[in-house]
This record gives sequence, structure tokens and C-alpha cells, in this order.
Amino acid sequence: MNRPELSAIVLELLEKETGETYPDLREKTSLRDGLNLDSLDMAGLVLHVESRFGIQIETELLEKIATVGDMLDVLEEKLAVKEGRRAA
Repeated sequence: MNRPELSAIVLELLEKETGETYPDLREKTSLRDGLNLDSLDMAGLVLHVESRFGIQIETELLEKIATVGDMLDVLEEKLAVKEGRRAA
């Protein structure tokens, strides 16, 4: 799955979690300051992401997710590992 596809899915999950629409979502947008997500919103978003992609995002990684781009980076890494395991 390429980055624009991942971005579209994250946007869908984000809008599902918050009930808001984000027409101009950019990779540099801060999840907390730019999108006004609180810790409960973040937890819900992560749960949606984990469920949708069949991955687990560890607490250490969560602390590094500050922007939309950070979330996409983590997803790409996790999916690459998941695909590697499946291919092995």
C-alpha cells in the first residue's frame, strides 16, 4: 500500500473517531495542536488504525507520533514488517 492510500485511510479513521472533517490534511499537521486531538482521541485513533491494519503500535512509538506524517511513517514501518513476516 502506498503512502497516499495510507493517508486516505488515516483521514477516514480520523474523521470516524472525531466526527469532524479535515479537508486540508497535511503530513506536517500536528495531531494535538493542528487537529486538536486530546489523549482520548489519540487512543481511539490508534485503536482504529491497529484494528484496520492488523498491527500493534507500542507505547514507545505512540510517544513519537506528533504529526500526520509521523503516523504514516509508523504505519509504513509496521506494514513492512507485517508483510515481511507473511512472505517468510
